[in-house]
Amino acid sequence: MAQVKGNQKDLQKWLEFNSSQSNPIDNYSTYDHNTHSRYELRQIEIYDDLYQIDKEWNMVKRFAKVTATIVKFGKVTTETRWYISNLTENAKTYLHIIRSHWRIENSLHYVKDVAYQEDFDRTRTDQIPYIKTTLRNYAINLQSINNITNKTQSRKLMAWGVLDVFSLRSS
Repeated sequence: MAQVKGNQKDLQKWLEFNSSQSNPIDNYSTYDHNTHSRYELRQIEIYDDLYQIDKEWNMVKRFAKVTATIVKFGKVTTETRWYISNLTENAKTYLHIIRSHWRIENSLHYVKDVAYQEDFDRTRTDQIPYIKTTLRNYAINLQSINNITNKTQSRKLMAWGVLDVFSLRSS
């Protein structure tokens, strides 16, 4: 499953058009209320009408339209996201796959971007980027094993007290 973003304008227009001309084969909704005063209604519609899809997208079997209506501090916003897939699952399964992806994105990639400032790293020489990524992953895993929740603070403390790192559990 892949999200269709602005870099695929023709495909996105095709998805929008086809969804307006056909009925979904399945749909599913979830409602979330989290502790940050945010309410979110997610509605997913699955389509298999691939009429006139471009030949380069011939592996696509279904596409999904996810509409999220978000209420936060009294302000209502609506977002629509599009996905294509070669899977033939039902709407509930598709939504689970999408949400699982974002769980990984938020729990790992966000930590790497914020706590370890990976996006600002401009190292591009030989194997150094791979080594640095491996070390970051090791540090994040070490923090998780030791139930360290504040990754940014922990990273700074480890930099000043390298010997303290050796006192942490590694499994």
